[in-house]
Amino acid sequence: MKIGINLVGVSYNNAIEGGRLRDYENSIQNFYKNVVNPLRENGHDIKFYLFSYSNEKQDKIIEDYSPAIKHTFVEPGYNKLGGGDKVSNGMKIMTVSYLNSLQQLKDEDLDLVISTRYDINFFKNPFEEYNYDFTKCSFLWREPEFMDLPIVNDTFIVFPHSMLESFYNAVIEMETNPPHGVNSGMHNLYLPMVNQVGEDDVVWMDEEFKSAVNNNLYKLERTE
Repeated sequence: MKIGINLVGVSYNNAIEGGRLRDYENSIQNFYKNVVNPLRENGHDIKFYLFSYSNEKQDKIIEDYSPAIKHTFVEPGYNKLGGGDKVSNGMKIMTVSYLNSLQQLKDEDLDLVISTRYDINFFKNPFEEYNYDFTKCSFLWREPEFMDLPIVNDTFIVFPHSMLESFYNAVIEMETNPPHGVNSGMHNLYLPMVNQVGEDDVVWMDEEFKSAVNNNLYKLERTE
């Protein structure tokens, strides 16, 4: 398969002017070891699509994620803000960044999209831990909050490229009309995606409720 890895968000921030300390180099080695290389060894063609905020390491970032087919680095001031902070159009930075990143995937010759973040340090291969069906939009698990919605993990989302427009529209719905009025980062994306493609084609891989920041699959490498 032709797989596009969509990396979104803060790739590097030294935190001198604010924001969390983050450095993609704390995660990239295990990302290759547990995600990228096993997929390549199974015969898949992997390409990277990068969307982040301007920083002093961006040239190295483009070099390290190879091949980086498209890469965009925007407003450096976003590094010191939280993903839930809003920009001038009233949308969360996280949402605006995600929508822009998805635009880079439009018209690309891809079969599958893996949408994730720079600071995710995998301890294990998620594709060995779980039995993915690449015809569906797959979240890792549900989060232990607003359990009736449900709220889902937003750090590693896998979906067929044919669902790209539906996924884009679901992100807009999540932002502008969040289910039950719950505005929880990107976590309230399950029901909007179900509205787009149907309940049978949106799944979570683990039946247990787990936390995005405390689990045995990965660690988010960020410091307050």
